[in-house]
Order: sequence, then structure tokens, then C-alpha cells
Amino acid sequence: MSSLFLALVRENPWPGIAVASLNLMVAVSLVGVSLLLGLTISVLAWVHALAGGDAAPVRHAANRRSLA
Repeated sequence: MSSLFLALVRENPWPGIAVASLNLMVAVSLVGVSLLLGLTISVLAWVHALAGGDAAPVRHAANRRSLA
């Protein structure tokens, strides 16, 4: 099977080039989506931190619950 594939690739390289370019486009789009998702999460975290004001650390909140 692989010798037949190699014979076909030697005669017509365009299918291999098409598959390689498709792989490249998929890889670039996945990197773009990953960067966009990371940027979105960081902006949402920044907005949440601005809107939340001064949040008490977790151990202080636990101490207040036990005292009340």
C-alpha cells in the first residue's frame, strides 16, 4: 500500500501539497482560537476583579463564619 502511495506521490504531488496546506490552516486556526480564548478569559478575570472590589482572603472568610 505504501509503495503504491509513494508511486502516486511521485507522479502527482498536488494531493500531498493540498493535505499539507490543509493541516497548516487547521493548525493556525487552532492556535488563533487558543489565543482568543486565553485573551477572553484574562479580560473576564480582570473585569471580575475590578467589579468585585476588595475580596477577603479565604481563610478570613472561614474565620468569620466560625465566629458568627
